[in-house]
Amino acid sequence: MRYSASREPLDLLWFCQLAADGEFIGTTPERRPTLPYISSLVETAAEMGFSSLLTATNFHAEHEAWTASIATLARTQGAGLLIAVRPGMFHPAMFAKMTATAANLFPGRVRINVVTGSNPAENAMYGDMETHAERYARTREFIAIMRDLWRGEPVDHDSPRYPFRGAIVSPVPPQPVPIYLGGHSEDAQRIAAELADVYLVWGDTLDGVEKRLTSMRENEARVQRLVDGPLRYGLRCHVVVRETEAEAWAAADRLISRIDPAVRQKFMETVASVDSEGQKRQLALASMGSLVVEPHLWAGVGLARSGVGVAIVGDPEQVADKLRAYQSLGVSTFILSGYPHLEECRRFGQMVMPLLQRAPKSESARSESTLAAGVAPVT
Repeated sequence: MRYSASREPLDLLWFCQLAADGEFIGTTPERRPTLPYISSLVETAAEMGFSSLLTATNFHAEHEAWTASIATLARTQGAGLLIAVRPGMFHPAMFAKMTATAANLFPGRVRINVVTGSNPAENAMYGDMETHAERYARTREFIAIMRDLWRGEPVDHDSPRYPFRGAIVSPVPPQPVPIYLGGHSEDAQRIAAELADVYLVWGDTLDGVEKRLTSMRENEARVQRLVDGPLRYGLRCHVVVRETEAEAWAAADRLISRIDPAVRQKFMETVASVDSEGQKRQLALASMGSLVVEPHLWAGVGLARSGVGVAIVGDPEQVADKLRAYQSLGVSTFILSGYPHLEECRRFGQMVMPLLQRAPKSESARSESTLAAGVAPVT
């Protein structure tokens, strides 16, 4: 079943690299994430028309996400940051206050991506030994507490994990802080249906994404929505765009041409222990025999990078058409990335962004994406 294009305006975000960046994956990148570099990435994304940039949160990144994000917001203007947070790292009442402070200092530029965590070994680095079910129960409680406190009234909370009395956040955020949540499991989908503004999926085939969104719609029908406004759907993936399709595939091949066998081996050992259904799906896509898992969708990044491992590959029209095809399923938010992030951000902005501001040229493109009378301009 195909849905008509999302009625929500397209919201395009880029990725804010907090680890070393470079032209190749699976090797030692040459560009360190200095504050000037991160800031230039944010400013370039703003210039190219992206509304915000997602930060990662993992122990092996060079920078801790919250510290780097606040420093970057203070140094830049325009695009905001979708700051990733692990509930196990902060008390929710304190984090609600931290977020409210950031939202008041940088109005309209702060969003929060709640990361439940999928790798037991990495979780242990933070002292987080909870099971999958326990982590999701904590995530739900964490988000609910933040939303309660952002109303500006005193809150008492009784639970074994987070007991507190009389907490209050003042001033509250000047406008609602959007909360993003991903996750393949039933727990993740239920929590997103109840409490998130945007439900994120990792890049997958069109059929794969359609099945995920169908499952989410079923969860939405079963739970009581506790947030004003409908749940929006977002897709996180990489992109390789060049003037011609041949050049794009050559660039994709080059990206993985220097994977260090030791890095590949360590990567496979690390991801073998994850309990994330989403990560398992990314590994499956990279193990299908051909890295081209459907037209213009390539799983090569998943050979040496955890998280999303697929990229949209093609010339500008092909990339735009592929994004429109996902939009036809109901996706209105896209979080994109490429290597190195600064150059690929500019390339996408110059080549693809203008195409997303108008209707598809060809009838075939219109057929694939089933785009209704024009996409709302990207702002």
